[in-house]
Amino acid sequence: MPSDYTLFLRVEAVRAFQSLRGEERRRLEQFFDALQERPGQLGDAYLRDHGGRRVEVKYVGRFRVVYWVDHAVKEVKVLKLEPLTRQ
Repeated sequence: MPSDYTLFLRVEAVRAFQSLRGEERRRLEQFFDALQERPGQLGDAYLRDHGGRRVEVKYVGRFRVVYWVDHAVKEVKVLKLEPLTRQ
């Protein structure tokens, strides 16, 4: 059954995603599809934004995806798509 939730990516996340090719892009596409279908899933970690809202963090391949779900309007909002850096 399709989800009633809409997935939104901030412009910065869209630009990062558009620059990807191959397996990295496919893995993120699969994650975004799953997130839209099951918006209640928790990330691997979470943060609090400046207003105290819980923001989920999910590690997908070499990327960190930061998002939150607005259940009131049925939207999943991807705030950041950041490459992980090696220390």
